[in-house]
Amino acid sequence: MTSAKAIPLVGTVGVPARYGGFETLAEQLCRHVCARDVPFIVYCERSAYGQDERGADFAGHRRIFLPLRANGVASMFHDALALIDAVFRRNADQVFIFGYSGAWILPVLKMVRPRVRYIVNVDGMEWRRDKFSTPARLLLKALEWCAARTASVVIADNDALADLFRERYRNEPVVIAYGGDHTVLPATSPADVAVFEAAPRGHYLAIARIEPENNTETIIQGCIAAGVPLVFIGNWRANAYGLALRELYGDATGITLLDPIYDQAGLEPWRAGAIGYIHGHSVGGTNPSLVEALFHTSRMASFDCAFNRATLSGAGSYFTDADSLAVLLRDGLTPIEDEELAQLRATYRWDAIAARYLGLLQR
Repeated sequence: MTSAKAIPLVGTVGVPARYGGFETLAEQLCRHVCARDVPFIVYCERSAYGQDERGADFAGHRRIFLPLRANGVASMFHDALALIDAVFRRNADQVFIFGYSGAWILPVLKMVRPRVRYIVNVDGMEWRRDKFSTPARLLLKALEWCAARTASVVIADNDALADLFRERYRNEPVVIAYGGDHTVLPATSPADVAVFEAAPRGHYLAIARIEPENNTETIIQGCIAAGVPLVFIGNWRANAYGLALRELYGDATGITLLDPIYDQAGLEPWRAGAIGYIHGHSVGGTNPSLVEALFHTSRMASFDCAFNRATLSGAGSYFTDADSLAVLLRDGLTPIEDEELAQLRATYRWDAIAARYLGLLQR
């Protein structure tokens, strides 16, 4: 009996997840797909993992550590190097690519290795983000074009994002969502219970990268206007925008601004103590933090855009500015109906999502 051929996973910082949504997706695929049935090769950023962490496989799947950074401009070369290794050295039949940083090399690879199946999860039209300069947006548009035009299969994690790709590129993406039940933790130890009991209660919670398109200031202003407590977890020190907001609102009554918390155990007390979740993302397809929040609360206020409405199937409450958010919060957020919430949670379970990916990879 011959063993299954390994499928390279390209475009993440690596596994276990240390950064964001793509890394969590790669980790969950490794955890849910048996390496004996479908082995993965995960390309990782060497500097993201200590020497003692780089010696073993992850959940039975092989890891290859590259010397280049997997974020920013360097990701274009990290991903291209991984693709070259996957196609020529590993002789892969198909490659699963997260994002389109390395898409500039896809036209060449497709000419040289036309039989390889290039599967690209396109993320969320990154060029729309306000944080990028005009040259950066043009580059991101070009990379997106390369991915959309040369990929064998395009994956979108959101129906609204898929609609945009159909309209813009006239191709038919496969829609596979992002999961959130990995944030539901098992029974805690006595030490964890002590931390949990010490956490504050009765606050609204927001978790996001601190960027203008995530409506960070809108959320803060809405909570101040409504007179409700807010805990906002994000990377406040990462850029001038975050530092300015921290300086402006760090001492505001009822506003708690916390630095990033990356482990689920650290987030759990803040989630459990929250009376509702506020989500300000305006671009990016399915935002992981919104899906994850579904597993911790039924009261959700989201910025009103097609991506968020598609993710929640229109459930929950929506705002467009600080004033409309304040109105929602003063009145109290209406919980999502139990049956609707159960359906949404079933949609975003990793076992179901991994099964869909497995079906795609085994075609």
